[in-house]
Amino acid sequence: MNTETNKETDKKVLTYKGTIIEIGDAVQGETWIKQDFTIRTNETYPQLVNFLTFNDVQDQLTRCKIDDDVTVFFNAKSRKFNNKWYTEITAWRIIINFNKK
Repeated sequence: MNTETNKETDKKVLTYKGTIIEIGDAVQGETWIKQDFTIRTNETYPQLVNFLTFNDVQDQLTRCKIDDDVTVFFNAKSRKFNNKWYTEITAWRIIINFNKK
């Protein structure tokens, strides 16, 4: 995982590079659409990371396919419900890396 500091907000920009290994089915509501996908990271010890996309980012995901090498920019947030913690990793940009070596 890579991080960069956004000077305007002092927040870290979180990114992962990896290969798409799974793309879930899109789920559509009245005013929204969401879809998840999973990558295998390009690290010494690869990790599987599942991301959620919404609306315009889901449109970016429609351009991707299994085995595409991608860079994913994301936010992570957690919430507590019924004394259990739930974490959501939401992609806000997906870049297909066509120069994969």
